[in-house]
Amino acid sequence: MTKPEDIPPEFSPGSNRSPEAIRGSANRLRATVADLASKLQPFPAFLGMSTLQAIELELPSGAGFQLPAELGCVVVLPNGEISELDLRLIPGAVGPAEVDQVEQFTELDLLPELYIAYATMAIQLLQVEIARQSELQ
Repeated sequence: MTKPEDIPPEFSPGSNRSPEAIRGSANRLRATVADLASKLQPFPAFLGMSTLQAIELELPSGAGFQLPAELGCVVVLPNGEISELDLRLIPGAVGPAEVDQVEQFTELDLLPELYIAYATMAIQLLQVEIARQSELQ
């Protein structure tokens, strides 16, 4: 799991790197996350659900970021996008004992430093999953 020390210090809150340099790094990481995500076939199921493919990203406590209070479950999707997942259970068509799920993904507009923190975690988790899938082949 990602630890606070895994996030490069130059991207932590309060670093003195220029905003342009930080945005450039975030854009390069965006491409890396998308490339790694595309290598996973199949992409992992979210919480064992066969209908939903995503990997949860949770920043470690002590990472130094002030997360928005309304921010829910952050995931990386098969296309490499880092999004917020809103998963709702609704009554199923068969009866009240049955439930269906409705998932909605919202693309996040994160500050570049916060995107870098999530992307760092996504890269680590994607690499672990790629290695796991390689061992199974």
